[in-house]
Amino acid sequence: MRRKIRALASYTYDKIGTTKFFVVTLVAFLINAIWLSFTAIYPLPFDEFAHVGAIQLYAKQWSWMVNYQPIDTGIIGDLTREPSFLYRWLMSFPYRVLDVFLSTNQTIIAMRLMNVVMVAVGIYLFWKLLSGWGVSLRLSNIIILAFVMTPMVPFLAAHVNYDNLMFMLTPIVLGYATKLIKDNHNLVRNIALSVLWGGVTVLAKQTFLPIMAIVLMYVTTVVVRRNRGNNLQVIRDDWRVVPKNRYFWLVAVGLLIITAMSIERYGVNIVKFGTQSPPCEQVQPVELCRQFGPWYRNNVINVENRPITPPYGNAFSFSQYWTTRMMRGYFAIFQHTPTRVVHEREPFGPIVVRPLLPLPVSFAWIVAIAGLVAVIWQRRKIGSDANLRFALVVVVGFVLVQWLYNYSGYLTMWKAEAVQARYTYPIMILLFTLIAAAVNQMIANKRVKVWLVVSMFVCYVWGGGIAGWLIRADDTWRWQDPVVQQVNRSVQIVLRRTVFN
Repeated sequence: MRRKIRALASYTYDKIGTTKFFVVTLVAFLINAIWLSFTAIYPLPFDEFAHVGAIQLYAKQWSWMVNYQPIDTGIIGDLTREPSFLYRWLMSFPYRVLDVFLSTNQTIIAMRLMNVVMVAVGIYLFWKLLSGWGVSLRLSNIIILAFVMTPMVPFLAAHVNYDNLMFMLTPIVLGYATKLIKDNHNLVRNIALSVLWGGVTVLAKQTFLPIMAIVLMYVTTVVVRRNRGNNLQVIRDDWRVVPKNRYFWLVAVGLLIITAMSIERYGVNIVKFGTQSPPCEQVQPVELCRQFGPWYRNNVINVENRPITPPYGNAFSFSQYWTTRMMRGYFAIFQHTPTRVVHEREPFGPIVVRPLLPLPVSFAWIVAIAGLVAVIWQRRKIGSDANLRFALVVVVGFVLVQWLYNYSGYLTMWKAEAVQARYTYPIMILLFTLIAAAVNQMIANKRVKVWLVVSMFVCYVWGGGIAGWLIRADDTWRWQDPVVQQVNRSVQIVLRRTVFN
């Protein structure tokens, strides 16, 4: 029996190092995300109603600029000066077509499926990026498997949400940055495309801005140091050989459009309001802003209920709370639950949170702590690899920015707001890559690696994905359709009997 188990474990480990395994992993992701797209009642809790509402508003015009916003649309926040507009505006075009032929619920499901495709494309592009970085096929597949089985990933992919477009574009930006880090080949083209795709991603969601800033600063430093003061000459020489064909002019027009959009939104905001993202009350009547949940929370609820002393103490104790909350966010099980009590800021019912599945989150804590130790222990080897060093700078830089943002908000309101794991969505694969590479470098014994992979399948993959959501869900979480309810109840019974919960 032991021999058979060992043989099966070795066979699985060998098969992981194949392209077919990546395909299987991608299919598993699609099954998880598509199932939830057809199952979960609208809206899903990551602000899906706000995105759909904004898309519907954009569908009434052709321009990305909203000059007037009806007072009764305050629940979606201000759109006139919102920096993260590109996803909503672009999604308004397929919405116009879908809305002609489909019901409202069918249109929402169709848009959810479009978001699933975005994430699937992003996963594939990240997989190709890891290959270009020289990460082995086996290690790349393990990284991607861990990513897609992290419950937040298929859950967020099933949303109508701008995070999904941002995720799809991230490996494109990182890919061109990698080319710039490597050498001066096609320098002008790679600079132009890095700026173009980076600008598109920032306009899709402004939380990519610090990632883009870190990438640009790091790449600029590497290129400047490599050329040793001859940067202008190198750029001139490369410009002379750039073919001025249709592709060249297409990129040039794209840069002009993205620049114009960035100036209209970020530039005007900074000049007129002194910030890239002005508070709602500086742009809209307070009557509209009071309908917007985050504004009302920060300006009314938190002000009226400000504690006498900071609830999480100093920076060190706040960091403990912050780390725990971030980790739990990757595994959180929650949903809007329709009730008879309808509030203007929560018209879809309160968000109900259910207990986490204990095994995946416990395994994640062990891997996170061991991985951090491994990264520190292998810091010289990581530092000697240009790609891993780049990943380390991006991950550490963005996590520090998010912590500083959350801690500064905490010092202002004495309340920890916007501590959300989904903000790390675009850098999760980079984080997993650093941990996997460091652990792989530390362990030379194949048998140990085999059993680590087996433990990952048992503790993380089985019970990962949307399994926790399916196990904890009740009928109010799902579309009120007899077939949907019956199929999901049957699956729920099976999962409750086979998954440790």
